[in-house]
Formats: sequence, C-alpha cells, structure tokens
Amino acid sequence: MRTIRELRRERGWSQLHLASLVGVTPGTIYAWERGTVEPTVRHIRELARAFGLACSDEIALAEPRSPAPPRRRGGDGGAR
Repeated sequence: MRTIRELRRERGWSQLHLASLVGVTPGTIYAWERGTVEPTVRHIRELARAFGLACSDEIALAEPRSPAPPRRRGGDGGAR
C-alpha cells in the first residue's frame, strides 16, 4: 500500500494538480499527506479515481508513524 504522497510523486504531480483533480485545496492535500486530517469517504474515492486505482483500499492515508515512546511517570512513581 502506498501513501497519497508516494502516489502523487510517482506521477510527478504537484499538490496543486492533485487538489484540482480531487476538488480540494492544496492545503488539504498537504494535511492529508502529513496525516493531520483524514479525507472523507467521498474524497478517498476521488483520490482512487485520480490515481487510476481500482480500489481505494490501495491508498494509505499517511506515512506510518513510529509508536510514541512510553511516557515516564514523574516524581517517585507512587512509592512511599
């Protein structure tokens, strides 16, 4: 599965070009690629159509993030 950014770059498209194909702003494409906003079902279908994919399941919404490190407890950890 490839990300929106990977699919766009493979085709040599700018965020502006993809935005015009999908009917959103370039800022929306940027947010989708960074994973700060997820596209709606309608937009996922539009992305699949723009990329010529048979199924929107072939699109990863954002690059996988590494898991957050465990949070450390402050103070004495509850010891008394």
